[in-house]
Amino acid sequence: MADNGPVGIALERDEALVLFEFLQRVLEDENGEGLREAIEDDAELWALNAVMAVLERSLAEPFAPGFEKLLKAAKKAVRERSGAWPWDAGEG
Repeated sequence: MADNGPVGIALERDEALVLFEFLQRVLEDENGEGLREAIEDDAELWALNAVMAVLERSLAEPFAPGFEKLLKAAKKAVRERSGAWPWDAGEG
């Protein structure tokens, strides 16, 4: 490994809100259980936890009154911009 320094990731604010809420729910509320089948190594959970911690330090909205309304709007914006997830991509 050449460099073990920090890596920057750029997200739209609505994407960051959606990702934070997802990681918070799956990692803290469910203790990672919802990811059990997808995770191959505990390091993956720790890496996701690090992403959640960065988002937690960067976002004020999750701790503000009315976050649920902001989250709903953020999810809608991401869906409208990106479309439906291609669940069946690669099948056939």
